[in-house]
Amino acid sequence: MKWSLLLAGLLLSANVWAHGPTPQKTDESIQVSASAEAVWKRISAPCGLAQWHPQVTACEAVGDKQQKLTLKNGKQLLQEIDEVSAADMTVAYRLSGDIDLEALPVSSLNGKIKVSADGSNAKVVWTARYYRAFTGNEPPAGQDDESAKNAVDGFVKEGLQGLKDGRNAAAASSTKGWRQKVCVALSPLFKSVGMSVCA
Repeated sequence: MKWSLLLAGLLLSANVWAHGPTPQKTDESIQVSASAEAVWKRISAPCGLAQWHPQVTACEAVGDKQQKLTLKNGKQLLQEIDEVSAADMTVAYRLSGDIDLEALPVSSLNGKIKVSADGSNAKVVWTARYYRAFTGNEPPAGQDDESAKNAVDGFVKEGLQGLKDGRNAAAASSTKGWRQKVCVALSPLFKSVGMSVCA
């Protein structure tokens, strides 16, 4: 009898301690070498994510508020825009529909991207709140809290870096183009004095 009571107590304790998914969060920021207004224009542009996020290869507008994102692995996400505030330079969104676990292993996600001035540069803060893909107890591999956090952290960080690198790449391309034009224009003069033309 005692052993039966002890076993029942242990099983009850196990059920009490077992729990479903816990809320996860991602908070990342980066400085971009451009004005806040210029960065905001890129972020707030309809389907602009496809222009600066390395993981997003295409974006299709679905109605006024939804965007279908196609990722590099071919999987898709349906993103619903909840708010675009020019005054606060903030975009709030959430994932909707059935989320493909190969796109992001989450069951739900709400995010916000905010731009603010940081001197002559821009600071971009990207936050997300979400739950893992498996909403019951004892999630299978790839659908647990750690997998969800790693995936969302990676997606956000890569997006911020792409936003920063996109600006730098554009600036580098512009500089290279300007130098090339000067070299072409002055090449006869360089040759006449025996100088090599710059590449």
